[in-house]
Amino acid sequence: MRFRMGVDIGGTFTDCVIIEESGKIHTFKELSTPKDPSAGLYNVIKKAAASFGITLTQLLGALEFFAHGTTVATNTLLTGTGAKTGLILTRGFRDTLEMRRAHKENIWDLYLPVPKPLVPRYLRMGVEERIDYKGDVILKLNEEQTREACKKFKKEGVEAVAICTLFSFLNDSHERRIAEIVKEELPDAFISISSEVLPQIREYERMSTTVANAYVGPKLTVYLSNLEKKLREDGLSRAFYITASNGGVMTADTAIRHASATLLSGPAAGAVGALFFAELTGRKNLILMDMGGTSFDVSLINGGKISLSMEGEIAGYRIAKPMIEINTIGAGGGSIAWIDRGGMLKVGPASAGSDPGPVCYDLGGEEPTVTDANLVLGYLNMDYFLGGEMRINRDKAVSLIRKKIADPLGMSVTEAAAGIFKIINHNMADASKVVSVQKGHDPREYSLVSAGGACSIHACKIAEEIGATTVLVPAAASVFCALGMLETDIKLDRVKSFNAQIPGINLEEFNNVIKETEEKALKELLWEGVSEKRAYLLRFLDIRYEGQHHEVTVEIPGDQIIGEKHIYQIAETFHGAHERLYTYSTPETPLELINLRITAVGTVERTSLEVPPGEKGELQKALKTRRQVYFEEHEGFMDIPVYDRSKLTPGHTIPGPAVVEERITTVIVHPAWSLEVDGYGNLIMEMRK
Repeated sequence: MRFRMGVDIGGTFTDCVIIEESGKIHTFKELSTPKDPSAGLYNVIKKAAASFGITLTQLLGALEFFAHGTTVATNTLLTGTGAKTGLILTRGFRDTLEMRRAHKENIWDLYLPVPKPLVPRYLRMGVEERIDYKGDVILKLNEEQTREACKKFKKEGVEAVAICTLFSFLNDSHERRIAEIVKEELPDAFISISSEVLPQIREYERMSTTVANAYVGPKLTVYLSNLEKKLREDGLSRAFYITASNGGVMTADTAIRHASATLLSGPAAGAVGALFFAELTGRKNLILMDMGGTSFDVSLINGGKISLSMEGEIAGYRIAKPMIEINTIGAGGGSIAWIDRGGMLKVGPASAGSDPGPVCYDLGGEEPTVTDANLVLGYLNMDYFLGGEMRINRDKAVSLIRKKIADPLGMSVTEAAAGIFKIINHNMADASKVVSVQKGHDPREYSLVSAGGACSIHACKIAEEIGATTVLVPAAASVFCALGMLETDIKLDRVKSFNAQIPGINLEEFNNVIKETEEKALKELLWEGVSEKRAYLLRFLDIRYEGQHHEVTVEIPGDQIIGEKHIYQIAETFHGAHERLYTYSTPETPLELINLRITAVGTVERTSLEVPPGEKGELQKALKTRRQVYFEEHEGFMDIPVYDRSKLTPGHTIPGPAVVEERITTVIVHPAWSLEVDGYGNLIMEMRK
């Protein structure tokens, strides 16, 4: 028997999905191990092997495909625990990293803090060299100064070196020579050069991304190298893939070289899973909500396509890499409830994570969380958490909510728990509006996809707040990111700055640049082990109206020479995209091309989901019990039915309020809603009219 496996390490749980050749899905969860993420990974795959009655070596040896989503790079950046990094750049520009851009998130806040540069000023070393805007060398590299910079780095204990010189995206000869010198002087240092990481115009974005790549690279290198070595020793024979921010996967070797491309590793796979789900259900407009233990990630699928951004900020640092547009807030099952100085109840963004975790885990947690509130309100079954594998302590949750929240605010424990529930729902609804309403999309035209272990308790209430009337709960909802990894193609991005105007573009030069960039992209993809018959290329252009500051990225015709008729099509596509984004377009204004982007794609086998066998049985056979559950609209607890999801079959309908339990998640059908099981075993909740 052969398997495909995806493992996603989250802030609280490590999720594993294994799909058999028949399409049958198996899901597993284990607590994450923040001090050593690989320990949690091994715990969950050992559990998976045991469930099949085989050894770990047999499981790894039977894998046709293994993808892994890791938060190592993200957590390194968020916690400021990266490598001691030095930066070599063109003399006179050492403060570019600190000056950033003139834009502020809040223009009225004169004291708005900005994150400390990842490289302190004394480790930013300028060397004499200069390449002009045409790519011509006008001042040769001063190699002696470069060696002096390396000697200082060695003395200061620098572990990683970023290299970013002016106009290296046009001529990288100086950067490559600097890298050679660094290798000679600091042979053990991790080296990141901008002409490899991000060969495109705009020095701040290029420098910031290159520095971030160097900063997180050493820790990611150690993690992936050690993990891959151990997996190989334990029987893995196939390639080991890492999910990337662009919604694709790449080999561990490539991930090490392009560490900054893994900064949204796990959540990006969830968006790909939503795309697969859109194709499966025939619903083209979806809003994916993924609520785990630490964070709430939301992304949008419009017309069956994922929204991509060419740059973004993570922990305040600019990362100019293609990434799926995901809005993330600190809202998860482990989000801590607290009272601010004004006596207001707040929830998050701080999280109890998995260590020590929510109070009810009884692992040392002393701060009340969303999970504790859900337990008090009856949404969670204290005897069936993780299918009964994990015992939880309701009495302790009640005690801590009373002590930390209820008594200080002069309310009952139930009122305090209901307040926590309501606030977290409001926070998540606001996050959902960022990717929908703020981007010009009406949530009423979208179905919500509820993913993550905690989301389906809250999904109906989030939908009510944003105006959506349908919530879809996939068959593997609680491990959705891990499932998405198994539907993810191998994707590698290349960018080439190309400045031209429309009208007036030199088509011969343009086509030569496209050809050269595509050849490099395809060569790198084939190096990943992709066969040529599974490879294809996508083309994109960053375009703006002449005089504008920001660009819009549009897809352009592929697999052909670009002619005059294509230029007209490209212009029309841009005008339409600009109209959708900003409500206006000016077709009479000349266009300016900034960057050419090529995405090399290697397709992987798609999952053919197993359709649940048998005819619709009696709903009564799926009824487990009844229990008291709190609903605000009824101002108290109600005695409602609890169903076993594994015994629900296609065609079953359940009016709310009700609870549907499975081993690793719980679905709450709120009073104004009803539920139906579709042909693939997915739960479709609709608001009753």
